[in-house]
Amino acid sequence: MKNSIKKILIAHSSNDNYGASKILISTIDILIKNGFDIFLILPNNGPLNNNEIIKKTNIKILKLGVFRKKYFTIFGLINRLYYIIISSIHIRKFLKKNQIDLVYINTSTLISPSIAAKLYGIPSIYHIHEIPNSNSIYTRFMTPFLNNFSRNIICVSKSVKDFWIQKGIKNNKLEIINNGFIFKNIKPKVFNNEKIIFTSISRIIPYKGHVLLIEIFDALFKKNNKIQLQIVGDTLPQYQKYLDDLKLNIKKKGIDDSIIFLGFRNDISYILTNSNFFIHTPISPDPFPTVIFEAIQTKIPVITNNLGGAIEILNNGNNGLIIENNLINKSAEDILKYIENHELQKENIENAFQYVYKNFSLENFEKKILRIIG
Repeated sequence: MKNSIKKILIAHSSNDNYGASKILISTIDILIKNGFDIFLILPNNGPLNNNEIIKKTNIKILKLGVFRKKYFTIFGLINRLYYIIISSIHIRKFLKKNQIDLVYINTSTLISPSIAAKLYGIPSIYHIHEIPNSNSIYTRFMTPFLNNFSRNIICVSKSVKDFWIQKGIKNNKLEIINNGFIFKNIKPKVFNNEKIIFTSISRIIPYKGHVLLIEIFDALFKKNNKIQLQIVGDTLPQYQKYLDDLKLNIKKKGIDDSIIFLGFRNDISYILTNSNFFIHTPISPDPFPTVIFEAIQTKIPVITNNLGGAIEILNNGNNGLIIENNLINKSAEDILKYIENHELQKENIENAFQYVYKNFSLENFEKKILRIIG
């Protein structure tokens, strides 16, 4: 094993502009500024190629055999095994050629980089963003793998750490490093109530809970027709039917004039600044929804449910409205009351900002990342 870390190979499972990729960019920026040589492997070309920070790395595109739900069939697993073996061989050669000191994997859905690191005799670190509680086959395999192939495991939230401990990961391998952000203190915008705009931002896939969101919005709209819902985000090819069904359901309910699909957008701050509320309703624990930080930064009230890392960001529900997934009508009633309670909204906005400013700073993130790199 190498005695000092100078060259780091980072592997990431996607090429997009969503949460885990944003944290990847922050991590790479920190490491480059602190003198590390960064090599980056991505599974395909995409938006990250054009990012100015990503351009500072030595980028390699390689099919890595990323674990996705669609591959959990006999033929799918054979496909993954093939690409894992091939990419492990390629990565080991890459490590040797470039004299890499450490492998850093920005997801739990990749195993070939850490296999290659093991074969080459250098450590690997996992940065886990996932709570895959719907796939027991995957977690049964990954638990012993992570225990044996990783030096350290970074968890983005307490919810993520608790999940993997329950699955059998050794506690001494796990460390919580919350994502860090730069927060600018701005004045909250004063809105009129002619149109109340709710905004949801996430990739449109089932676990993000858009079906539930539409049910809640339908119940709200029956009580207050001045509301509007903006849904920001795109979907993956395999979930196009899911998106089409969402739009059909909205039309059947007769609320299609009040729900707008904006697709993927780069102007998130502008959209949030011109919204009254941010709402997030996953039906499975969302490990650490970073978009909530963007909503807090723009000083609008946050509404979310009692699952995953959102609870931690809102200080156990003290800095925003927490609703329950299985109580649609009650959730709608709670939101209607929240709309009218301007004093509570102001209190939540300011408390949320102060809490994340103190606990989720980029400085803290940087210190912890550098310490775990060693």
